[in-house]
Amino acid sequence: MDQINEITEGKEAGLDVSVYAKKDFFAIQMRQIRLGLEEGLDVKLYAKPEYDWFQMEEIRKGLKWGVDVSKYASPDIPYDKMRQVRKGLNEGIDLSGHLKLDAGILRQLRRAIKAKVDIIKYVKAGYVMEQLEQIRLALQKGLNISPYLSKEFRGSAIYEIALGLEKGLDVEVYARVEYGWQQMREIRLGLENRVDVSVYADPLYSWQQMHEIRIGLENGLDVSHYSSLMYSARDMKRRREKMEAYYQEGAEAEVQERASELLDNFLIIISQDEMEAYIEIEDEQKEFAREDILNALKQKGITQGVIEEGIDALLDGKGFSAPVLIAKGLAPKNGKDGWYEFFFRTDLSHAPVEMPDGTVNYQDVEWFEMVEKGQKLAYYHEAESGTGGITVTGKRVPAKKGREQSVLLGNGFAMMSDMKTYMSTIKGRIELHDNKITISKILVLEEMTLATGKVEFDGSIYVKGNVGYGTMIKADGDVVVCGSVETAVIESKGSILLKNGINASGTGMIRAEKSVHGKFLEAVHVYAGENIQANYCLNCELYAEGYIQLLGTKGILAGGLVQSLKGIVTHSVGNRAGIPTYLKLGMNEGFVKEQNSYDRQIREASKELSILGNAYLEMQRKHPPEVRNTMEIYLKLENAIFTVNKKLEEIHKHKGQLEEKLEGTKDVKAVIKGTLYEGTTIEINGHSWMAKEMQNVTIKQIADRVAVYSN
Repeated sequence: MDQINEITEGKEAGLDVSVYAKKDFFAIQMRQIRLGLEEGLDVKLYAKPEYDWFQMEEIRKGLKWGVDVSKYASPDIPYDKMRQVRKGLNEGIDLSGHLKLDAGILRQLRRAIKAKVDIIKYVKAGYVMEQLEQIRLALQKGLNISPYLSKEFRGSAIYEIALGLEKGLDVEVYARVEYGWQQMREIRLGLENRVDVSVYADPLYSWQQMHEIRIGLENGLDVSHYSSLMYSARDMKRRREKMEAYYQEGAEAEVQERASELLDNFLIIISQDEMEAYIEIEDEQKEFAREDILNALKQKGITQGVIEEGIDALLDGKGFSAPVLIAKGLAPKNGKDGWYEFFFRTDLSHAPVEMPDGTVNYQDVEWFEMVEKGQKLAYYHEAESGTGGITVTGKRVPAKKGREQSVLLGNGFAMMSDMKTYMSTIKGRIELHDNKITISKILVLEEMTLATGKVEFDGSIYVKGNVGYGTMIKADGDVVVCGSVETAVIESKGSILLKNGINASGTGMIRAEKSVHGKFLEAVHVYAGENIQANYCLNCELYAEGYIQLLGTKGILAGGLVQSLKGIVTHSVGNRAGIPTYLKLGMNEGFVKEQNSYDRQIREASKELSILGNAYLEMQRKHPPEVRNTMEIYLKLENAIFTVNKKLEEIHKHKGQLEEKLEGTKDVKAVIKGTLYEGTTIEINGHSWMAKEMQNVTIKQIADRVAVYSN
């Protein structure tokens, strides 16, 4: 039936179905041939029964991409190897000379060649795919991992070593074959958090035991109370938590009756933590002297912190109606936590300041903090040990050591041998976020002119002057322009700041993967992966994945097409002359196309799965288990069904992410704090509304219409 359907579909599309209308082909093979005919390809290269449908698909895709499929078009080459050769050829990489390697190794070799790192010696040495992947990733990061490698390491162990190298740790401590990768992880985390890993860096400890000892060390505990190999990880955890409970804030101040005893008419009460002792008088009429009180305390074992004022109070007749504090221990003073001293500014806000005239000042925005090569960046001050205490009975109470901070992460700097001092290794822009320092290269230009032409840089670009007509800037980091910008193209993988704005005469373009900020935007195409902010926008085409904000009491949005996924905030929209201004909020055509694409992929994969499932059931009907389980075609069907199911899961996952993104557009709105002028059209999630002049309103979607509310 599936075969007939494929032939019928081909005829309806006007194809020469005689190429595949043969009993030798399964329906799923027919499908690949039909798709090739629809795409105008020379299907005779793979319309052969000896190719399975996956092999056919790889040859078809190669023909579609225009690569030399003769490099891999052989029935003897499995489809997964074909795929890596095909992808390699499309990237200018010829892997056809390595077809004896497994498909997974071919994938790693292709990715390594593409990234311009050499893993071939590790391939020849016999490292497997998961190991090669971690070696490749380490080499791509410029890490010298070779001295620490062993074929006995699993890929996850190599990952732990690479991660330690990346963080500047002494990986020799744990890059040993007697450690499993989880044990390596515990030692690495200990090194990161500056604890003495020698306490537990013993292969005889399980990784769970290592974990409990490491956590205790990080919390400043004396782990010698539970770090013996005789304790299981569960026992260690119980003992550690008991110690931590003792140190909880306020525990030493808790006054609970631990023991009381009537001694010579004195009822002596000692608190549970033995940090305080009280006396009550049982018989108010009985006389006693200072010596009697001291003897009673001594009998009870109270030798420390005796309070003379308490004795005097008892001698003055107090202590009958209420207990008198007679002794107080010295509470331990926990050590100060470790901390970093930074030698560069860490508080740059990037936020413009609103001026008295209602505009926003972008000129004084501080965007960069620069450092020189070899500059001291930070110094780590170690945690302090603290001061021990003593109970009223003379027991020593250890202090909890302060918590150490983990080592600083990032790039562009090095930690010195003292493990405390950090120095920059390059000149550039420095940033600190979440204990991570990033120093990126920065190119400083006086100005951009036609003579300068096009500038591409793998860091940030800082232009002190103007960016003139016909120029282009491309940066992997941020772009900051202090002067004015004319008709130019500026692209950034970070953010873009135009301190004096841009007038591009309708042909310039600003594109940032993050945000775009500018004094003004005139007649320019702007795309931002996050937000767009300016004082005013005139006759622009704006698109923001985030918000579009016209800041200040003079924020104006007039003319052009303005699109925002999350919403628009401005003072006014349009002008008194009724300049056509189009605002589109929420879902747009691009999302609809993407959604339709996922739906189409789901239909195609589901149909493919149906054809495979029918063939699979047919094989089960025709052959008993002992026969079909030895048939290559049956095993291929099983593999194909599994693969297509995984493909469907991935498509549904991406579609779900898109739908989650679109869910956030339901509450999208435009907030106009000043005047909304006639001539403005507002579209929210496909519902349009022609504006009339009104003041201080919010426009949003309610059900299937656009609604207006007063602010």
